[in-house]
Amino acid sequence: MTSLVARGRALLTRPQVRKRLAVVLTNSANSLLVPLFSPVVSVLVVRLAASPPTGTALWGQYVSVLLVAQLISHIVVWGNKDHVLREFARNPATLAAAWQTSLFTRLALLLVAGVALAFFGYGLERWLLVALLAVVLVMAQAFEVFILYRRDFAFGLAVEVLTVTLLVLPVVVLRSALTLDTLLLTFIAANAVEAGVYAWRYRHAVGRRLVGRFDLGWLRRAWPFFLLGFSGLLQSRVDLYAVTAWLSPQVVGHYQIYSNLMIYLQSVAAFVLVPFVKSLYRLSYRAILGLSLKLGVVGLAAVAVGLPLAAFALRHVYALDFPPAYLLAGALFVLPLYFYLPVIYALFKADRALWVVAANGAGILLNLALNAWWLPALGALGAAWASAATQWALLLIYALWSRPFSREPIALPVSDLS
Repeated sequence: MTSLVARGRALLTRPQVRKRLAVVLTNSANSLLVPLFSPVVSVLVVRLAASPPTGTALWGQYVSVLLVAQLISHIVVWGNKDHVLREFARNPATLAAAWQTSLFTRLALLLVAGVALAFFGYGLERWLLVALLAVVLVMAQAFEVFILYRRDFAFGLAVEVLTVTLLVLPVVVLRSALTLDTLLLTFIAANAVEAGVYAWRYRHAVGRRLVGRFDLGWLRRAWPFFLLGFSGLLQSRVDLYAVTAWLSPQVVGHYQIYSNLMIYLQSVAAFVLVPFVKSLYRLSYRAILGLSLKLGVVGLAAVAVGLPLAAFALRHVYALDFPPAYLLAGALFVLPLYFYLPVIYALFKADRALWVVAANGAGILLNLALNAWWLPALGALGAAWASAATQWALLLIYALWSRPFSREPIALPVSDLS
C-alpha cells in the first residue's frame, strides 16, 4: 500500500501528468458547474421579481421569447463548433481563415433569420430585442470553439461565472421593477460582454487581417453537423415548444423550470461517457453495447439521488408545488437515455449518424402528436408524460437497431473504460 502511494505521488510530480490532470479537472468543473449556474437567474426572477405566480409568469414570458432567439441562433450557428474544430485539426495554419469564413457565411443566415422573425408578430421594439439577443448568442458561440481547441476550460468557466454575475445583479437590484424588456436587455448585455471578453482573449487567433470569405460550400460541408444538432435540439425541446404555444406564460415558467431539472439529470449520462469517447471508438460494437447496462445502473442511481433533490429544489428553492405524477414522469423521462446513449455512439462509429437524425425526427413527431392529444386534457402534465413516452419509444428504436451490432465479437477491454 505504501509503495502504491509513493508511486502515485511520484506520478503526480511529473509535469506532463500534472498538466493533463489540470485539463481533466478544469474540463470537469466546466461541465459540472456551468449547468448549476443556469438555474440561478430563473430562481431569482421567480422569487424576487414579485411573489409567485407573478414572478413565474414573467419568467414564462421570457422563456417564450428566449426559445425563439435560441432557435434562430442555433440555425445560424449551423454546426459551426464541430465543423470548425475539425478544420482547425486538419489545417492549424489556416485557423484564422477557417474561423472568419465560418462567421461571414453564417452572418448571411442571420439576415435571413431576421426577416423570418417578422412572421412571429412582434412589434418593432420586441423584434429588435429578439434579433439582438440572437446576434449576441451567435457571436458568443462563435468563440467557444477556441475553448475546446486550446483546452481553455478554466477561462471558459471564469467567463461563465462573469456572465451569470452580470445577469444576477440587475435582477437583484430591480426586483419588482423587472419587466420582460429589462430582462431581455439584461441577457443581451451579459452575452455581449461574454462575446467581447472572448474576442479580446482570442484576438490573435481570429486574425487582425481579413483572410476569410463568404463561402456557400461551407454551409454544405457543415450540414451534417447542423442536422444532427438541430434535430437533437428540437427532440429535447418540442414539449416546451408545445407548452409555450398552447398554455399560459405562468404555466410555461413552471414547466420550463421542471423540464430543465429533468434534462440536468439526463446530462449526467453524457458527463460520464463523453470523456471516454476516444477510447470508446476503439471497442468492438458488442463491447460498446455492453456499456448500456452499466450506464443504465448509473441512470438508476441518478434518478434515485437526483429526483429527490429536484423535488426539494422545486418545493423549497422555487416555491413551486409539483404533484408526484410529474416526478414519476420525470423519472421515466430521464432513465431511457442512459441505456441507449452507447447505442448512439455505436451508430456514430458505423458512420450511421443519419440514423440518429431519423430517430430524432421520429421522436419529434411522436412528441408533438402526444402533446396535441394530452395537453388539452392534462395541461403541462400531458407534456411531461409525452416526453417520457417518447424517450421509451426511442429506447425501443435504438434497441432494435442495436441487434445487428450485438452479434459482433467482444473486443479486449480498454483500460479507460474497464
